[in-house]
Amino acid sequence: MIVVGLGFFTASFEIEVLGEGPAPRVFPMAGALLIVTLGGFQFIGARTDPESRSSGKGLHLLGLAALSAAYVVAITHVGYLASTAVVAPVALWLFGVRSKFGLALGLILCPVIYHLIFFEGLGVFPPYGLQFDLLDMIRGY
Repeated sequence: MIVVGLGFFTASFEIEVLGEGPAPRVFPMAGALLIVTLGGFQFIGARTDPESRSSGKGLHLLGLAALSAAYVVAITHVGYLASTAVVAPVALWLFGVRSKFGLALGLILCPVIYHLIFFEGLGVFPPYGLQFDLLDMIRGY
């Protein structure tokens, strides 16, 4: 995680900065540093006890990788909001959230909060879907 985070941090310097306000590289840099920090915590607190390791981690990792690939395809075809609304509860479930209320809340809040932060607050353009896009319905286009 430390090496990956440092790689992401280094790569974030390639993001072009135009205009005033928060630079588009702020969030990628912060995310990369968070990955480095979490990797450091894992490194420091790592246990060598074989019973402390979960045998299901590989399945969760494969599930998350498959979900990520499906998310990219879904964004391409149905846009950001609808894709995020479907994928967010599945990702939360993979990370251990089992409450139906929590999963339903993730379905609604994740797309709304991310949309407000990135698209409205930072002015980043959302990826629009080729076949369908919920933003068209919301904005009345």
